[in-house]
Amino acid sequence: MLKGITLLCVLLLLCGYIKRNYAATKVFYEFHIREPNTESNETAVLNNSNNNKTGARPELVITGKRTSSNILEGKDENSTNSIYKETAFYTADDNGYHVTYNISIEPVELDTEIMGKTLKVIVG
Repeated sequence: MLKGITLLCVLLLLCGYIKRNYAATKVFYEFHIREPNTESNETAVLNNSNNNKTGARPELVITGKRTSSNILEGKDENSTNSIYKETAFYTADDNGYHVTYNISIEPVELDTEIMGKTLKVIVG
């Protein structure tokens, strides 16, 4: 009987300790969205860097990345196609909203020809 009561008290203390969270950060939400030409990632975190010993309020920090890409057609038959890629990294916190953009245009060659072996398989 005494062992059962002792075990129950230890389990209650353990459950009470687990409910308290002493972590420096808490993640509110995190999402990842993938579509054919875009990709988005975002995370919101409550940051308690000073553990509230000075009475300061915790800081909400939102970080994310958004990427999109499109194929730009050439102006005539002889010009090559290009791929336009835009990436934005952003952060929102107590210091404001900061965005960094990275834009690139690179040539890409779309191969529309069918290899001979593939053509033989298709025809039979």
